[in-house]
Amino acid sequence: MKSVAATFVLLLGLTACAGPGGMSPGGGLMYQVPETPSVVYLTGDTSSIDIDAGPMGTMTMRGTGTATMAVTFAQGEEGVQVTATFQELNARLSQPMGGAQTATEDDLVGDLVFTMDAKGHTTVVSVPETKGMAGELANPHNLVYEFFPLLPGGAVDPGESWTDSLHYQIETGMGEVESSSIMTYTLHGDTVVDGVSLLHITVAGTADVVGSGVTEGMEVTQIFSGDVSGTILWDPARSLYVSGVFDRDMDGTVEVPAAGMPPMPMKVTGTSRVTIQGG
Repeated sequence: MKSVAATFVLLLGLTACAGPGGMSPGGGLMYQVPETPSVVYLTGDTSSIDIDAGPMGTMTMRGTGTATMAVTFAQGEEGVQVTATFQELNARLSQPMGGAQTATEDDLVGDLVFTMDAKGHTTVVSVPETKGMAGELANPHNLVYEFFPLLPGGAVDPGESWTDSLHYQIETGMGEVESSSIMTYTLHGDTVVDGVSLLHITVAGTADVVGSGVTEGMEVTQIFSGDVSGTILWDPARSLYVSGVFDRDMDGTVEVPAAGMPPMPMKVTGTSRVTIQGG
């Protein structure tokens, strides 16, 4: 039961590693093929899941993950086509009962390919084959829905904000996850980092998640919601997402009906970081 609860949390995509598209020649904030169409991103994530099991005490799980991901952008028939390849991956879930679960780049076979329209609405083209625990600890579908945010698709001035919602369902080898979120992005203007002028954007919103599955013959359901916030840096000259730091703070419950126990309170916190290799 604890493994399912933790892996559902890790595959949610709530890292919200969101990076807006570039300023087009017409001044709009939208997705387009960047000046540098092939880049490498470095990502890192830490998650903490604490479940109050009543007389059994608090069950704590820790998830960590780092990845090096090559991303190529190209013009497609339905917008920008994105191809992502995991060059390196190290994901680990530690739990008090049972050994640690891990996944590496060897557990993902093939590229992840999807398309984005000007606002960032995505369509999956193909996903890598997953082996072992990779489908739960590093589900490729998360990248499709959560790595890039939804944009206004038009002109945005410093101080202005835009709000959009995201809803998706994904299947894993252990069950199903449904996620709904509403995020507000605010363009604060320019900031200079290492002599380069970048756009400074903040994001804040809420997410609601429902996960269900079966483990050891027992049905497990978890429901939780909470806040997601972060800071994004974008290079308008290259039309590239440069870096981001994101925090999540969520509360919910885990329920195992066959155990004859009431829903157990759960706390989910974590921080995610992403940066482009080479600055």
